[in-house]
Amino acid sequence: MELFCFASKSLTNIWAGVGARMWAVAETSESDMKARITKSKRMKAGSLGLLYCNETHSFTTLFLVYSEPNATEIVANIWPEKWRLPFRIHPLGDPSRQLYMDSAKKSWPILKKSSAASVSAAMNITGTTVFVPIEISTDDWAAIINDLATKI
Repeated sequence: MELFCFASKSLTNIWAGVGARMWAVAETSESDMKARITKSKRMKAGSLGLLYCNETHSFTTLFLVYSEPNATEIVANIWPEKWRLPFRIHPLGDPSRQLYMDSAKKSWPILKKSSAASVSAAMNITGTTVFVPIEISTDDWAAIINDLATKI
């Protein structure tokens, strides 16, 4: 299965997105935005998503994608900056649950077996890999859900 990972500079921005049930990406250069628009077409409603907080170096909220990214919309009323390619999400938890990246490296199968130079590279949470999913197993998904999903 595919997992789309997105990074945020702050936990405040993650709380805002989760509260609005929406996520989007930072506006970049025109050429980068064209590439992001093309890559975003791979993400469909029903896709799995995961947020990462650069501020705390932690993985946090899991979500289901509820709408495809909108290539023409600019969001200016959720975060302090303008964001592009917004899409609706259904959170499977909230940012109060976090897993520090070093703990994730020790427990998530996808990171334990990765030969990538960093967690960011292994999970495609760099600016150039936004909207590029990683392939995860059911064991990976189970571990991620166990660590981050809201317990019912």
